[in-house]
Formats: sequence, C-alpha cells, structure tokens
Amino acid sequence: MSSSLTDHTSTAATDDFVAALAGLAPDSPVAALRAFRGDATRYTQGSHDALFSSDVVDLTLRERLYAAWYAALLSRSEQTAQAYRKRLLALEPAAGPDAETDAHATSALLDAIAQRRTPRDVTADPRLAAILVHTEALVLQPAATGKPALSALQSAGLTTRAIVALAQLVAFVTYQVRVVAALRALEARA
Repeated sequence: MSSSLTDHTSTAATDDFVAALAGLAPDSPVAALRAFRGDATRYTQGSHDALFSSDVVDLTLRERLYAAWYAALLSRSEQTAQAYRKRLLALEPAAGPDAETDAHATSALLDAIAQRRTPRDVTADPRLAAILVHTEALVLQPAATGKPALSALQSAGLTTRAIVALAQLVAFVTYQVRVVAALRALEARA
C-alpha cells in the first residue's frame, strides 16, 4: 500500500515544540514531510515532554530549564535559548513579597551568563553553578566530563539520577537544536 505525504498530515503532533521553534506552518511542505515521519515527530515531542515532566524528581524544573537554556545558548541557537528563557521566567515565582525580585534575579542571572560570565561567578547557588558548568562541559568539551566532573556534581548535591537526567536533557536539547536548524533550512528551500 503506497502512502503520500498528505495522507499522514493528521498524525502530526498537535503540541509540537520543534515545529513551533522552526516556525513551521501546519500546511507547509516541510510539516507534511514531518507528518509522513510521524513516529520521529512523536518520539521527539515525547522525549521533550518526559524530560520536562514532574516525574523527574531529583532535578527541579527550574534547574532543567536553566540547563536547557544554557545548552541552547552554547549551541548558538538564539531562538531555542529564548524559548527556554521564556519558560524559565514564566515559572510560578516563589510566593510572598520577593516574587518580583525572584523573576528579576533570574533574568539578571541569565543576562550575566549570556554575557559569557562564568556561572560560578554569578550565582550564589552552588548546585545551580555545578549544573551549568557541567552543561557547558557536555556541550563544548564532552571528553572533560569524566569522574572529576561527576564528583563535582555529587559534591553539589546531585544524585546519580539527577546527573543522568541532566546528561539526557543536554543531549536532547543539542539534538533539538540540530533538528530545528535542519527544518528551517528545508523550509527556506521549499
């Protein structure tokens, strides 16, 4: 049985973060191509959903969004980094009179890191600093993420499950960045 690209458009994920990042119109030829390969689209979105779900208990959503933002920034994907930044800033702030200060502090920290300041120099949170330092190593120097790097994460309070979740998250975001870039290139040629 032969299938055409248009026969599969209904299998496209309705909540498709990659398509949103790539700016794909639902009726575009590239969207139809992705729909034809619906499993890849579903599995990519499913991985995204799993990595940012409440089921990841040893690494907070805030920490995961910081790591995702930093991995995208280091991968030179401004639009993907901006999407994660928005999600991070949109998190429910801590209750109380410091809620606005928390959002401002988060924004200031993101700006400082984006200006190429070392995470350890700009955050007083040693756990977050260790997460961001490890994220940078995973993206820019993966060979430097051996035993000493893992020990540094454990010293900062990360469990083995949190370290694995962080590595999976960074690997996924760098994959996501490449998929978005490829889709944009295809869309430009369509």
